[in-house]
Amino acid sequence: MSIYLIRHAQSEFNAAYGKIMRDPMIFDAPLSDLGITQAVEVRDEVERLNLKNVIVSPLTRTLETAELIFQRSLPTKVNALVREQLSHSGDVGTHPDILAKNWAHLDFSHLEDHWWHKGDGGKNGITVEPLISLEQRAAEFVAFAKQMKLHSTAIVTHGNFIRALTGVQPDNCQVLKLEI
Repeated sequence: MSIYLIRHAQSEFNAAYGKIMRDPMIFDAPLSDLGITQAVEVRDEVERLNLKNVIVSPLTRTLETAELIFQRSLPTKVNALVREQLSHSGDVGTHPDILAKNWAHLDFSHLEDHWWHKGDGGKNGITVEPLISLEQRAAEFVAFAKQMKLHSTAIVTHGNFIRALTGVQPDNCQVLKLEI
């Protein structure tokens, strides 16, 4: 079963972090101008994959990336298993009701109100998700993919999640094939 992992395009968080080398405190950041360009530029590559479905993380940067690449041309499901490992403000999610207003064509009703990693406190009120938790989610996703017999599916996700699945730390909008 071939599925394709696509890391989101550059977000405003990524752009700011790269300049100041610390958390810029941009929660659930949208794409930067460069990110918008990256997502549009990868369309041709992705189109050649003959995909049938899309699974997307509920973080804004992945939702925007999927929308720009696929332009609502494929059935798309939101799945919190493929979210980013919580380690900075940009990894804190948005309430499903707000997401549903911004992306009315997608179903967020299955998400908990607080669907991202839960924990107490931490720096700036952000609790870092332990690596073991990320690895468990990656294993859960693989089991889900096998159970659902996923094929010809794009997974629009995040760098740390892709690394947990493949051992590769991808660039923004990099596409990696994963055989399940």
